[in-house]
Amino acid sequence: MKIKIMAIICVLSFILSAMLTAADITMYHIPGYYRYQFENHEVLGDLNRDMDMKNALYAFDEMMEYLRGNRDNLNIEITADGAWQEFYNAREKAHLKDVRNIVLKAYRLRLIAALICLISLIYIMTHCNRHQSAWVSIRKTFVATCIITNTAFLLIVGIAAVNFDKAFMIFHRVLFANNYWRLNPNESDLINLLPQSFFEQTALVICCIYFVIVSVAVALALKLRPRS
Repeated sequence: MKIKIMAIICVLSFILSAMLTAADITMYHIPGYYRYQFENHEVLGDLNRDMDMKNALYAFDEMMEYLRGNRDNLNIEITADGAWQEFYNAREKAHLKDVRNIVLKAYRLRLIAALICLISLIYIMTHCNRHQSAWVSIRKTFVATCIITNTAFLLIVGIAAVNFDKAFMIFHRVLFANNYWRLNPNESDLINLLPQSFFEQTALVICCIYFVIVSVAVALALKLRPRS
């Protein structure tokens, strides 16, 4: 029973780590992703200021570096309307500070989840080396927990996809204790750079990458054998 509990812990911690890793890959490790999104949604035409793609991408890329702790502030200047000016206003900075706190906590959470997964996996493998007959049962527990958890996840994703507007609002209300995230398109170029369709497509990319990671893990679990 103890080793089955460890298998469940291993799966749950792996799933959490995989979700956060999929988000990190999408946000930071797909070359040209944001340029493609900006061009696809033609966001430059929606901005309150006249600027080119180079300046828009610079402001956005520096903001992304701020979110993961690679710069200390959002005093980012670009050329717009033919003049040198800051891209982000005070309200945007306040909201992005909240986002940064969440992103940095997510990185710490991923590390903790990965360590728990590794420790539990080592325990399982060590135990199965001594009890070969338990391996099939443990592997079934691992795969079953993975399937059940991801079926529930798919159900949640499906419900959210039916009414993404409402899901988007709930998501922000749960994560943020203030209303800084409510940005006015007439005053905020941040929200104009990132229309809701951007978040819909990005959520889809994250889900696809996540399920690739999980599928590989399940395939490996089915083939894995303890040493005699």
